[in-house]
Amino acid sequence: MNEPEAKPALPPGRSWRDIRQEVQSVAMSRRGRQRQILAWMKAIGISLLLAGVTGAVYYLAHSWATDRASLATAVHSERVREVVLMTNGVLAQAWVSEVLALPKAISLMALDLPALRKRLMVHGQVQVAVLTRNFPDALVVTLQERTPVARVQVQAGAATPQQLLVAKDGVVYEGRNYDQQMLAGLPWLDGIRLVPSAEGFVPIAGMAEVSSLLSTVQLQAPHLYRGWLIVSLARLAVADEIVVKAQDIPEIIFTRKRPFFKQVAQLDYIIDRAHELPDPMLKSVNLTFDGQVPVRLENASPDASSKPSGNFLKPVGQSKGKREF
Repeated sequence: MNEPEAKPALPPGRSWRDIRQEVQSVAMSRRGRQRQILAWMKAIGISLLLAGVTGAVYYLAHSWATDRASLATAVHSERVREVVLMTNGVLAQAWVSEVLALPKAISLMALDLPALRKRLMVHGQVQVAVLTRNFPDALVVTLQERTPVARVQVQAGAATPQQLLVAKDGVVYEGRNYDQQMLAGLPWLDGIRLVPSAEGFVPIAGMAEVSSLLSTVQLQAPHLYRGWLIVSLARLAVADEIVVKAQDIPEIIFTRKRPFFKQVAQLDYIIDRAHELPDPMLKSVNLTFDGQVPVRLENASPDASSKPSGNFLKPVGQSKGKREF
């Protein structure tokens, strides 16, 4: 029998990895090239559009800041015929017109609103001022005014003393158009030092606490508030104390470390009890201690006046008319 022929052996070191595997890229069709060109053109068009919009915005902003007069001619607006005032206080439209001092022939678009706002903000009674154009011919002025909580007396040299008002945030200002009876009911401030500034005076520190005390007694015991004459801040920074001088009590000492409503309730109760005495002459009431209220009478001896009287004050847990404090 014939033996099968042996297959030739592969050269040593050869495998499938030695096979060339290069693949030629398929040439892009004509339609594919058109789609690619259109995509590039769209991208370039969008870029040019964004650049144009950005340039226009910059040009308008630059013109608004540097050349309002030429911009005003491009935008139709008439001369200002009316100044409309909206306020939460007492300032009048005539006062606003006087402060703004607008030229008679000026157009609405030619107004420099930031500069006009500064004219209003110079006056301390104005806390917030917003000016807007109401086309075609009206300027709308919206004001938020400060409310006075106390008064101060100021005198420069030999000049006539001047009454100024103090707001909750400590701003000292000259009030306008307030009701005189309301102003006469405000207490005077004492124990303060007014520091001049470019706007008038530096705001008085501690007025937030004073305003809180005054609003508390106005709501809780208005009959007591009507008799308050002077509020002193001399010991507020050092001892956290506010000292009040009333018509019938020379000294009432409050502390900002305890809730004011509790101190006012204690004071009201003490005054009620004092009226039951044959000669109710309170000289000093100290409300700074928690749990006891030292009271000094007009003709009491120094030793006796330094301590609260057990017959005069009830314990904290005891109430009059179910009042607790």
